[in-house]
Amino acid sequence: MKNVITIFSFLLISSIGLSQHLIQSDTTISKTISVLESFELVFEFSPGTGYVWYLPNDFDSTQVAIQLKNIVLKEGHGPKGGKYIYTYEYTGLTTGTFLLEYAFGRPWLQEKLEICKLVIIVE
Repeated sequence: MKNVITIFSFLLISSIGLSQHLIQSDTTISKTISVLESFELVFEFSPGTGYVWYLPNDFDSTQVAIQLKNIVLKEGHGPKGGKYIYTYEYTGLTTGTFLLEYAFGRPWLQEKLEICKLVIIVE
């Protein structure tokens, strides 16, 4: 059974399409979309250790909607100690250029070990 779950998890992770990006380290991504159009990004998390990708508290959700779509255990054992793949969907709500800057670290310490800059251009 464990082998079946491992193979299934591998297939899910391997099926990340060209329209998705697995975010694991410093990166800058630029996407151009239309109003109400969506795209997905995939982040690697280690929540049991406290290390997560997080946005600053002043994020304006009236410009871009962000919705958690899926969580998959990548390796280890849940709920603690495992690495997870989180899939988020981004939808443009108003026209403009928006910068979202995710930080990887422990949010309560305001750590920024890695930075993912996401530039969303909504036309």
